[in-house]
Amino acid sequence: MKRFKYAIGTVLALAAFYLVAPFTAAAAGNSVTIAADPCSAPLIQKLAEAYTLKHRDFKAEVSTFSCTLGVYKAAKGEFEIGVSTQNGLTSNLPKGAVNRVVAKSPIVLIVNRTNTVNNLSYRDLHGILSGNIKNWKEVGGKDLEIKNVMLEPCVRHTISKQVVMYGENLATLLPGKKVNPVTYTNTMVEENEGAIGQQIYGYDSGNVLVLTIDGALPDEKTLGKTYTFYQDYNIVTRGEPAGAAKEFIEFVSSPEASDVMKSMKHVSN
Repeated sequence: MKRFKYAIGTVLALAAFYLVAPFTAAAAGNSVTIAADPCSAPLIQKLAEAYTLKHRDFKAEVSTFSCTLGVYKAAKGEFEIGVSTQNGLTSNLPKGAVNRVVAKSPIVLIVNRTNTVNNLSYRDLHGILSGNIKNWKEVGGKDLEIKNVMLEPCVRHTISKQVVMYGENLATLLPGKKVNPVTYTNTMVEENEGAIGQQIYGYDSGNVLVLTIDGALPDEKTLGKTYTFYQDYNIVTRGEPAGAAKEFIEFVSSPEASDVMKSMKHVSN
């Protein structure tokens, strides 16, 4: 009888283990590691927050690296997902990496809120970035030296390729320490009346003024047409994703995710 009771107890214990084990494994496997750059981290974090509202056990661990370093780490398999704002990224990735361009990240010019200039023409911008226009009064503003804040490498290269190579004598503002280039671009423009910064649209703070360029701001109608300053928003994996990473990436292409992108001033593909 004792042996019979022991056998029954063993069967029940094993049954309980196999009923619980798959759930535990699923819970443990419902997290993803994401490598981002400063220009892509804010949006992917917002998307992860929206996804978590429907999947409470989901967790995204987002680490930030300089420029495209994060997507190369993902391409090597060090992270499950890599994200970066970069044009033409696919052709530069290692063999075996898979890239999905899920949105466009518009680039805007921001100035101090006391600046009386609210629009620049393409010609004005050419003059400023070449260093030929050095004072805001030359474009209808106050008598103030123009100081350029260019902390985000991928952003400033996108604009320079379309407008002009930066002049050697360009007046710039630089931080005296290592900083987050996205948030500190806002800070330096907020603190300097003559500053102009290049920023991802949607990451600008409420204490700066976003300039129109030739009267336009980037949106679904103008981006890529009359407004041409933007970067692709890339999601990179090593091979085709699986499990929680696959499900999260599928969510990123959903109408709900498109609404999140719109709230961050990005334009979904």
